Amino acid sequence: NWLDGKAAYEIDETGPNQPVKKGDCLDPVKGVWQGINEYVYANSHKALQEFCAYSIMDRPMTSCGCFEVICAYVPECNGIMVVNREFTGDTPIGMTFSTIAGNVGGGQQTPGFMGCGKVFLTSRKFLFAEGGHKRVIWMPKELKTLLADDLKKRFAEQGAPDLLDKIADESIATDPNAIKAHMQKVGHPALTMDDMGAFAQSAARADNNTPQAGRPNVKEEPTPDAASQPSGPGLAFTAEQMDAIKAEISAQVRSNLTREIVQEIINTLSHKFLGAAPVETAAPAVPAAAKPAGPTAAERIGAVKTFAIKREKCEVPISTVTLGSKTNGGTRKVIHQIGGATCMPFHLWEGEMPHRPLVAMEVFDVVGEKYPSVLRQIYGDLLADPVAMARTCVEKFGADLISVRLEGTHPEKGNRSAKEALDLVKAILAAVDVPLIITGHNNFDRINEVVKTVAQGCAGENLLLNWVETDNYRTIAGAAMAYGHTLVAQSPIDVNMAKQLNILLSNMDIKPEQIVMDPMTGALGYGLEYSYSVMERIRLTALGGDKMLAGPMILSPGQECAKTKELKADATQFPNWGDVAKRAALWELTTATSFLHAGADIVIMYHPEAAKAVKRTISDLMDRK
Repeated sequence: NWLDGKAAYEIDETGPNQPVKKGDCLDPVKGVWQGINEYVYANSHKALQEFCAYSIMDRPMTSCGCFEVICAYVPECNGIMVVNREFTGDTPIGMTFSTIAGNVGGGQQTPGFMGCGKVFLTSRKFLFAEGGHKRVIWMPKELKTLLADDLKKRFAEQGAPDLLDKIADESIATDPNAIKAHMQKVGHPALTMDDMGAFAQSAARADNNTPQAGRPNVKEEPTPDAASQPSGPGLAFTAEQMDAIKAEISAQVRSNLTREIVQEIINTLSHKFLGAAPVETAAPAVPAAAKPAGPTAAERIGAVKTFAIKREKCEVPISTVTLGSKTNGGTRKVIHQIGGATCMPFHLWEGEMPHRPLVAMEVFDVVGEKYPSVLRQIYGDLLADPVAMARTCVEKFGADLISVRLEGTHPEKGNRSAKEALDLVKAILAAVDVPLIITGHNNFDRINEVVKTVAQGCAGENLLLNWVETDNYRTIAGAAMAYGHTLVAQSPIDVNMAKQLNILLSNMDIKPEQIVMDPMTGALGYGLEYSYSVMERIRLTALGGDKMLAGPMILSPGQECAKTKELKADATQFPNWGDVAKRAALWELTTATSFLHAGADIVIMYHPEAAKAVKRTISDLMDRK
């Protein structure tokens, strides 16, 4: 909190906690201060001009990625949804928390999206510019329960004491149209409020009246000559003349900027590779600049014949994890190992990757209704026969591993028994020779029962139990220890939380050789960039010496891509997108390839053509092609 920051600054004045003077208040409704804007402008390296502390639609606040909740605009409902990090289901905007985080974290300023802490949801200034808490139209039931007492106080202050009961949750609906129908039924106040979209336009209007952030306010004084000139028709410019003047000025500015950038590139290359001092060139007085003396850029670059490649030193290698077993009750004819790397992915000039990344494919006890039709057409009747589908994935499509998704054991998605799950896993073990991944769901009570039963019934097979998380790890981790299996430790795209979970597992005496990390992610176009950066930081930190992050990683590009609009919309809806069959394979392939470069050791694929292409890509990269 603020006092912690103040104390830290007093201890270390050059540390990460620095005081920021607010300065003049430019907009008390949106929360805009001159001093804050100047600080933001300078410390974002001029990437952000300003931000509004109390608005989600107009230049909202930025965040790094450690937020507890995400707020997002739902245009159909004229309000915002709130989702907490612990909620793993779909939200009214069609994305999970991890996917939305890619549009919010990393210092991005995205109107309509905002990451914040749970406590901020109870602030009197929350969404102050757009009308306050009356804009909240959806949030998970767990979060509503957690904040109920504080929220009721705020709602009463804003004249809506019964608002909490009018806010939808996942038990009511997640589809925006269904939420809107619920809002109409209960009389949610957001429906009668001003259009939220209009608030996003104020930034453009304000630019003409608000001084640029980070630059001093200087009152423009007319020169004596200009002040003494009489105004009249003779000094007016036509629209055509103004356009011509603007075009001339723009051309001159582009010319000067291009010349400066090129000279800076030449100076940098000369200094790094030739040891030459930078060449200082004065800004030309006229648009036509004199040709700089000395070698041309091409000549300088051509003079570089060799240079030393910088090699990063590995302090801690990635843990080696074995999947499958032939002994102690194991029946696998194929055993795989992952991890062991001493370098970043495929940086084979500075280290080793003794084990190639693996490609898994997934089969289902029950296929969900949202499974893309383009994949249904490929697999056909195999989807109803997971044993035959697993055999096909291995023998025809070359899968290294099979993931068995036991979604049907969820109480609301089939309510299949733990005995039925065990029978299916045993049947698949008998049908294929490769190791299995057992993938569960987020109903903790049921999945704990199911995984414990499967782990006991398949003792010694060294299954990869997918997954445990901070709020649910003891039962499954205990089953892994007792019956000889490995674990997937899942954390919501956060380096610190990934490390914390690994520490918790280590405290239970789970060995590093039994842990595979799942940092979670989104598909291409749905938060992949932010997820990639988190994976990269995990791997860099591990190689730099942090043993608690030195686990191999598993990702599910197939599942993430299957949620996207791009795999469900056909060419008649979006002609410019091309054939959906080809698009589906390329979308999953691009997502998976990105994960490999970020550090994935296992990718779980859905599309068979994408799976085969990923295997070829891995082979080429391992062969340095």
